[in-house]
This record gives sequence, structure tokens and C-alpha cells, in this order.
Amino acid sequence: MKKVILEEHEMPTQWYNIQADMSEMMPPLHPGTGQPIGPEDLAPLFPMGLIEQEVSRERYIDIPEEVQDIYRIWRPSPLVRAERFEKFLNAPVKIYFKNESVSPAGSHKPNTAVPQAYYNYKEGVKRITT
Repeated sequence: MKKVILEEHEMPTQWYNIQADMSEMMPPLHPGTGQPIGPEDLAPLFPMGLIEQEVSRERYIDIPEEVQDIYRIWRPSPLVRAERFEKFLNAPVKIYFKNESVSPAGSHKPNTAVPQAYYNYKEGVKRITT
């Protein structure tokens, strides 16, 4: 294995939105009406900043500076090249994974909870569970 550690200035400043590279998907349906869910249906549950990301077809979405500042507490996470896995797969590409063991909570919890808290705060929400 080969470890790659990014410098802080190399941390991403945008989230990649996979929807931009996928074929058009059917929208989720409202359980009460059976019709496609729109932003107005999600507004009672989520702040508009998150809804806009959910429906966006833009390839990259800027990470707010305030969120980046908090991410810097435990980032950047080291990348590890999976050379033996590449060889096993006979892969024509290099495969890396993030070593999230350096973050006590792991990856998904703070990486999604921080933006959720940020966007709710921006809309004046005082209490959330994420």
C-alpha cells in the first residue's frame, strides 16, 4: 500500500454531484399523492440549501467556507493506494481509498452532519437531529 497525504490547501472546495453524470432518474414519489416530490414538499423537512443540492444537476457544488473551516479540524484524510486490489482486479486504473480511521467518528457522520447543521442554522432552525 502507498499512502498519499494531501496538504490542507489541496482539500476540495466543491462537492461532486453524481447526478450530473447519470441519466435522468425518476423522481421520488410523494407517499400521499403518488406524484413526483418537488422542493415545496421537502421544505417542511429540509432547509432550502440542502433541497437545492438534492435537485441540482450541476456537476460541482461549492462547499461553504464555514463548512470547510470545520472540516479542517480532522481533514485532510490520508488516501491509501490499494495496489494489491488493483493487481487482483487486473485494473487498468489506480484505486485509492480514504483512511477514515484518523477521524474518530468515521467519514459519513461529520461529513454530512456538519453541512446539515450549517444549512439549518442559516435558516434559523434551533433544534435538529442528524
